[in-house]
Amino acid sequence: MSPSGEVLITGAAGFIGRHTTMSFHHAGYRVTAVDLRPAPGRLASAACWQRGNFAARTLLADIAAGRYQTVIHQAGISDTRAPAGPELEETNTLGVLRLADACRTGGARLIYASSHSVYGILHHREPIAEDADTDTASCSGPLNPYAASKLALDQQMRARHGTGLDWVGLRYTNVFGPDETDKGPMASIMSQLLRSAARTGQLRLFDDSLTAARDYIPVETVTATIVQLAEQPVPAAVYNLGAGFAVSFADVAQWCARPHREATRAPSLHVRLVPNAIATAYQYFTCADMTALDKALPDRPTVSPLSVEGRAAELFATFRSREAG
Repeated sequence: MSPSGEVLITGAAGFIGRHTTMSFHHAGYRVTAVDLRPAPGRLASAACWQRGNFAARTLLADIAAGRYQTVIHQAGISDTRAPAGPELEETNTLGVLRLADACRTGGARLIYASSHSVYGILHHREPIAEDADTDTASCSGPLNPYAASKLALDQQMRARHGTGLDWVGLRYTNVFGPDETDKGPMASIMSQLLRSAARTGQLRLFDDSLTAARDYIPVETVTATIVQLAEQPVPAAVYNLGAGFAVSFADVAQWCARPHREATRAPSLHVRLVPNAIATAYQYFTCADMTALDKALPDRPTVSPLSVEGRAAELFATFRSREAG
């Protein structure tokens, strides 16, 4: 696909949406951005901004008429505490299926955001593949209505669009990076810990989580992958998108402690351990098996533990400079 093609990005005012918008802009695409919120200042010149719902009839009609070569769907309810009900189902599942129908009619490639949360608790400390999402021997399945809404979407996409639609669903792991502060408690745990270390010199962790481990991926790796997927054909499917390795909370604490020590000369970072009130619904291990995407997109951008730690250190420096300013 040529960068001359027009790309539609939904949820463009969100954390990943903002970075996606800038990545396509820098890659030379004409970008139309859609969100219920107004354009963040720095995005005003990067995209043609439309305020509204991604499932609005007028927008779906434009997609069905063939206006866009690619639709990148980042919109949705991302709060893992959101209750089950019509709003969550409409926003995260049914509305996206109508978007997919419009893409099929208009010939647009659809790339949409799913979530690693669909797997719930992994019963083995090993990477999990996409086809294990309903294998009860491998995982518990969704632990909350948000995750259930994402799994329902993935299952419906597989059932409805085996042919006739060029589509990709991406199950993000723990995406982190700059410009995430507006997400509040829904910000990645990596960003929350780095911010706390930079601001207070303290970390607050569940007392049973030091051996827990998560798969962290920098947001720029995610958006670079999405740009590649817009340019290279791959089989229509749901794909994991993570680093492919898990980092323990003990190691993340060290990642916070090292730049804190260098910045402040303080001998240590204070770690406060608190009881885990959600132990029965807590993901103690997340790790994406990246075999499928490696096969489909062999030249995709990848990260190493050292590069993820480096990005964490840069993010700590950003938070630290804001405190100093």
